[in-house]
Amino acid sequence: MNEAHMKALRCPQCGKNLHLNGGFTPGEEIVDGQISCEKGHAWDITNRIPSLVYPQIRKEDAKWIAEYDEMAEKYDELVKQYSEFLGVDLMEERSNFSQFIPIEGPVRIIDVSIGTAANFMALYDSFKKQMGRFNLHGMDLSTGMLKVSQRKIDKMDFDVSLTYGSVFNPPYQSNFFDIVLHTGGINTFSDIHGALNEMLRLVKSSGVVIVVDEGLSPRMRKTDKGRGIIKANKLFEARPPLQFLPIKAQNLEVSYVMNETFYQMTFTK
Repeated sequence: MNEAHMKALRCPQCGKNLHLNGGFTPGEEIVDGQISCEKGHAWDITNRIPSLVYPQIRKEDAKWIAEYDEMAEKYDELVKQYSEFLGVDLMEERSNFSQFIPIEGPVRIIDVSIGTAANFMALYDSFKKQMGRFNLHGMDLSTGMLKVSQRKIDKMDFDVSLTYGSVFNPPYQSNFFDIVLHTGGINTFSDIHGALNEMLRLVKSSGVVIVVDEGLSPRMRKTDKGRGIIKANKLFEARPPLQFLPIKAQNLEVSYVMNETFYQMTFTK
C-alpha cells in the first residue's frame, strides 16, 4: 500500500480521512502496518492490502463469500468452462468495457468486486501502451480472490491498489472515480439497493457506473438454448434490478452482452 492508495480511501466506520501510523516516506510502499482516522478507528494492512470491512457482513452474504474463497484458485479455469457452456469468450467480451474509457487523459477506475482481476487484465490487453494514465483500484470481500488478483497483477506491468472492503460500504472517497465497475455477484447481494447507491456515491458527476451480471435477454429466454441455460443455472433467470436503482441515478441504459446471457446496466448521476 502506498500514499496514493490511501488518499483514495476513507474510514468505513465514520467516513473520515485516513493516515498511516508513523507516516510515509516518499515512494514508500507499506507491506504490513496500520492506518487510522482522526477518531482513532484503526485498520490493519496485511501484505499490502488494507482491511477496511465495516460493519460485519450479513450471514446471507458470508455464504457466497465463502464459496468464492473456496473456488478462488481454480476460478479462472472455471470461467473457461463457463465460456464453453454459454458459447461465448467471456474474457474477450470484457474488452468491450474499453468503450467507456476516455480517449485521453488520466482515468480513475474501481472494480468493486474485482475477483481475479479479469476486467483489468482485459483493460491491459486493450491499453498496453497507455497504462500510465490509469489509476486502478480493486476491492473485494473474498480474501481468496484478492490473493489471486495480487499474484496476477504482480506479474504484469501495471499497478492496482487492492482493498479488502465491502460493496455495501466501500471505504472510498465520494465523487472520486471516473468509472465504477461491477461484474458478477449483484444478483446474490442481500442489499442490492444499498450496493448500487454506494456505487453511485463513488462515481464523479462526469463518470459512469457499469453493472453486469447473469440474466438472459427477453429474446434468449424464449429459445431452447436459453431455457437450457436457466435450467442448468437459475442465476440466469435474473432480470436487471431496476427497482433497486438509486433515485438520483440518471441516463440509465440497459443492454444484453456476452451473447445475450448477461444484462448490462449503465447509469450516471
